[in-house]
Amino acid sequence: MIINRSTQYTLQVLMHLVAHPPGRPVLARELAEELQLPPHYLAKLLQQPCRAGWMSSTRGRGGGFVLVPGTENRTLLEVFMLTGGERISRECLLGFKDCDDKTACVMHSHWKPIKKELMGQFGGYTLAQLATSRKRLPTWLTDGKTARGKGRPRNGGTLSR
Repeated sequence: MIINRSTQYTLQVLMHLVAHPPGRPVLARELAEELQLPPHYLAKLLQQPCRAGWMSSTRGRGGGFVLVPGTENRTLLEVFMLTGGERISRECLLGFKDCDDKTACVMHSHWKPIKKELMGQFGGYTLAQLATSRKRLPTWLTDGKTARGKGRPRNGGTLSR
């Protein structure tokens, strides 16, 4: 199973906001710059957690995105399901429409326990754990560099070009 780009970006944003001072809004533009994500795509991605009640957005001066209290306790599995992962939990690994315990494909019996274990692992990590544990974070999130290797201020400021 491969985590799609939408899920990856959503995780990056949520982890960033969990590590951000609570209640302080962050502009989508700032998130896009700091995480090196495409701004228009990011704006669309932010709609899902807002609709789910995980974050709120305010327009205008002093506005931006803020996590709703409790979102930091959401699991990786919940993020995965929010961003379309539920399809993976029920689809055949080989893409057959009629694949279940009764009409199984050649991979069904192998994939089913792996999928169950993976979903269990995803359910075992909260956003707060991921955001605060340096061991679990990519080095570019902890060493002052962006995913693309460009410098990122450690003080929470924006990138200078």
